[in-house]
Amino acid sequence: MAMNSISGQIETLRQKLLETVDSYRGDFLHPNVLRISQELDTLIVNVQRRKQHQAQSPAAASRESGHAGL
Repeated sequence: MAMNSISGQIETLRQKLLETVDSYRGDFLHPNVLRISQELDTLIVNVQRRKQHQAQSPAAASRESGHAGL
């Protein structure tokens, strides 16, 4: 899945969350609000993990090839 697609999903869910909170008069504990919030959290965590993995990959490759610190 492309990062742009994930960014779009995050933005769509973020907007849906705002609308849902508004429809339940600011009740952040309503089950529908919590469900959408959890979906959004999951997407954000997945993006952060992917970014972390990508940031670590070049360093790991350097260590494995014996060029660490060069």
